[in-house]
Amino acid sequence: MANSSESSGSLVDLYERALGWLRSPRRHRPRRDERVVPVRVDLVGDSTPPPPAPAPTLPNHPFLTPAEPTGPAAPSQGALAPLATPPDWQFNQPVLLRKSRRASSLIVWTLLGGVGAFGVWAVLAPLGETVVVQGKLQPGSKVKTIQAPVPGVIEAVLVKDGETVRQGQELIRFDLREARSRLTAAEAIRERLLNENQILSAALGDTQASGLSSNQRLQLSNQSEDLRTRRLAADEQLRASEARIAGLRTSLATARNIAERFEALARSGAVSEVQALDSRNKVNELEASLASEERTAASLSATALNTGAAPNADLRGRIEANLRQIAELDSQIRLARVQLQYSVLTAPSAGSIFDIDVSPGSVVESAKTLLRVVPGDALEAKVFIPNDVIGFLSPGQNAEISIATFPSSEFGSIPATVESIGSDALTTQEMAETLQTDQPGLFFPAVLQLRRQSLQGSTRPIPLKPGMALAADIQLRQRSFISLFTSFLDDRRKDLERINSLNK
Repeated sequence: MANSSESSGSLVDLYERALGWLRSPRRHRPRRDERVVPVRVDLVGDSTPPPPAPAPTLPNHPFLTPAEPTGPAAPSQGALAPLATPPDWQFNQPVLLRKSRRASSLIVWTLLGGVGAFGVWAVLAPLGETVVVQGKLQPGSKVKTIQAPVPGVIEAVLVKDGETVRQGQELIRFDLREARSRLTAAEAIRERLLNENQILSAALGDTQASGLSSNQRLQLSNQSEDLRTRRLAADEQLRASEARIAGLRTSLATARNIAERFEALARSGAVSEVQALDSRNKVNELEASLASEERTAASLSATALNTGAAPNADLRGRIEANLRQIAELDSQIRLARVQLQYSVLTAPSAGSIFDIDVSPGSVVESAKTLLRVVPGDALEAKVFIPNDVIGFLSPGQNAEISIATFPSSEFGSIPATVESIGSDALTTQEMAETLQTDQPGLFFPAVLQLRRQSLQGSTRPIPLKPGMALAADIQLRQRSFISLFTSFLDDRRKDLERINSLNK
């Protein structure tokens, strides 16, 4: 029994030493002059006296009594054996253990404080309400459209798509060879017709022949001689026709006489019927020839009459025809001169070139769009605001713009300000034509003024270009966090009311 008691005490002492070392902040080993006295607590409150122990090694405590040594080799009073088993000690009075409520109270008050702080924050803390809208970049001023002033052929395109140009820089050059040749030919024909009209006017007596040049007077003389020759030729043709008519009439009379005689002989049987018919056939041929010649003579007589009696009408008709041709030539001359004037098209303002629609050798008509120039002034963002949030938007509100091509997480966003809002909404069809989207509803156009004209890249700033798609976060108003829940509950209540009204 003594050996078992000693081994049990040794195990308890070892356990208490290890537990004390683990609980120690410094985890140091106990000094050799310290002695750990295990205490056994009587939780039941039994008053049985503990076994006696040596008095010199006990601490001075009113509730502890020494226990008797159990081994034969007990240590002396002044020293402790390092490997000796200490005696066991017990409380002589009962101990009542109570659970502390400090930890649970701290947890409860912490939870109550957190809930209260969250409630105050939900009621008082402002939260920004934003709306995300789509749009694109556009220049601050209107895009300049370069059109062909006149029809022509493109000789050279001096710029490229996306190139930056300055005001007055040459953009397109026209081929002027055809225009120059048309101008030269039209001017020569016009000059000839003017000279002819002057001569004809002098022949009619409208102008004095003394005002004509020697060449024009020669042409006037030739004109008069030609008129006289034409008159003589007409008279000669008329006389020849009349002579032929006289001969045909004589031949016709003779043929008729012969035919009558053959008919008489044929009735008496002296000649055959065939001879009589042949003579009658000749009469008919002569009558037809005479009639044709008489018609020719009448035409020649009319021509001779017109040539001799009314030469002025022919001359005035020629003058009118020349004047109409001169008017057409004047139009061609003006067009050719305009082509020469606009041989080179220049940039109306500084900016960037885009939408080039021609190439060298292209044949263009008047007013055809050749290219466009985007002004180089500050860009602005044109966005479209949904109808359900337009009431909270006004000029001056802040916005953040993200370019679709450059992710905002890498290149950042551009601060902007609402500059203007359209007074009329766009329909779904107009939105589809503008942004190529089919979003239902009404949208109001708005313009945002950018505070920067570039994005910050990894090595250098990235300039913005017109036409880039964007998404704008526009700050609408400030509202409390609790209002989000109240508005959600209010919407659900209204939905239930509508459902109830439909079910009734």
